[in-house]
Amino acid sequence: MGTAGAPLESHPMGLKDLKRRFSASADDLDRGRLQGRYCELGHARIAEAPYRTPTRLGGEVQSLRVVPRAGSPSLEITISDGTGKAVAVFTGRRRIAGLDCGRGVVLDGVVRAERGRLVLLNPAYTLLP
Repeated sequence: MGTAGAPLESHPMGLKDLKRRFSASADDLDRGRLQGRYCELGHARIAEAPYRTPTRLGGEVQSLRVVPRAGSPSLEITISDGTGKAVAVFTGRRRIAGLDCGRGVVLDGVVRAERGRLVLLNPAYTLLP
């Protein structure tokens, strides 16, 4: 019997779920959290994003950095949806208000491969709550 006399089977998290959560690594739990939040939004999964086609990707900002590209600063934002990672490059920018680590964002742009990573150059973006 569970809490207040209810059987364990009706409890939203059974013993198998608890065992899986306690035995999973922090990275596995984080991937599962991200997939649950971003993979049901109706856009492409990062791991399955098509190259050279207008695509919509969503994820959580994992890192931000400013790097020089062609003599001007560029803001690189790495996002993850739990299936993979993509980098959005905003040329000529050092910062974008509201884009911080942990923030959800949807990117609209064309995906290409660059040095073994998925890159979107100057994508349109929508900040998520």
